[in-house]
Amino acid sequence: MLGWSLRKEKVRIREMRSEDVEEARKIAQDSWSDMATRDVGRRIIYPMRSKKIIEAYVWKEPHGCFVADVCGGIVGAAYSHAWGRMGWVGPIEVLPEFQNRGIGRALLSECENFLRSSGCEVIGVETMSHIPKNLHFYLSQGYRPDALTLIAEKPTLGKQSLELREDEKIEEVRKDPMILKEAVLTIGSKIFTGLDPFKDIKMIVEKKLGSIFVWRMGRRILGFALLHTYLKEEEGDYASIRLILVDPDHFESEKGFDALLRACENESFISGKKRVFARFPVVNSLIYKKMATNGYVIKGANIRMFKGHSFSQKGDYFVLSLAG
Repeated sequence: MLGWSLRKEKVRIREMRSEDVEEARKIAQDSWSDMATRDVGRRIIYPMRSKKIIEAYVWKEPHGCFVADVCGGIVGAAYSHAWGRMGWVGPIEVLPEFQNRGIGRALLSECENFLRSSGCEVIGVETMSHIPKNLHFYLSQGYRPDALTLIAEKPTLGKQSLELREDEKIEEVRKDPMILKEAVLTIGSKIFTGLDPFKDIKMIVEKKLGSIFVWRMGRRILGFALLHTYLKEEEGDYASIRLILVDPDHFESEKGFDALLRACENESFISGKKRVFARFPVVNSLIYKKMATNGYVIKGANIRMFKGHSFSQKGDYFVLSLAG
């Protein structure tokens, strides 16, 4: 994208490079600290986002991560995630002193262009539901509300039994994610036609961000889960369940979800994390009851929004977060 005039300054949106990562981390810290301070009415300093996850995003989508450059300095950053026919954007971060000048809109537009060129027909975001500025930003750009996404937490108190039958297995994929490629697209497409989060599976394995678990019956893969445990001790004491998808047509899909959820919790405990977080859209009451019964407590809520074709998912039990 060509630059445009901004109070006599030249702003250019360009692809993020490896040398931009440290500045992107500082932008994230400053923007989130400013928002939190305004929200609670007292000074809040957010921790820096892990360098490892930003580098992984750039590795995953080298042409889909962008920065806003003003006179050679970085003032904003945004990240795209292409999951087959569905893509999502997040986070978008702009330094406080450069906000309300159109930079966020330009970054979002560039992410949308990338996702459309990647074959995404619907584009999603998650934003904080109680921040009017955020809601106005996305609504004014054509996004429509879809579902409340709950942010829930559970303490990791010990290893638990998976309670599987003889023909069932929960396996961790440590080396070759390609063995999952076909199954991921098949299961994803049953939930939403063309949904394919395989890039994130490959990212977790290649960049050692956490664990991938699959639920098998015999040789057939019927579900999978993505868990982030990459944070260093000084960065955070928690793990994050990024995704749990199970075949919605299988008669024991609820049982498969339970087993994958337990596997993620067990790995969080083994990794030395004190807490495990999960973000899940409340598209029906079943998923909330399921998570509450398993000991998850609400810590916050976002709103999930979409632009483009409609997004209607099939199935009752899944964890699917569009938050970066």
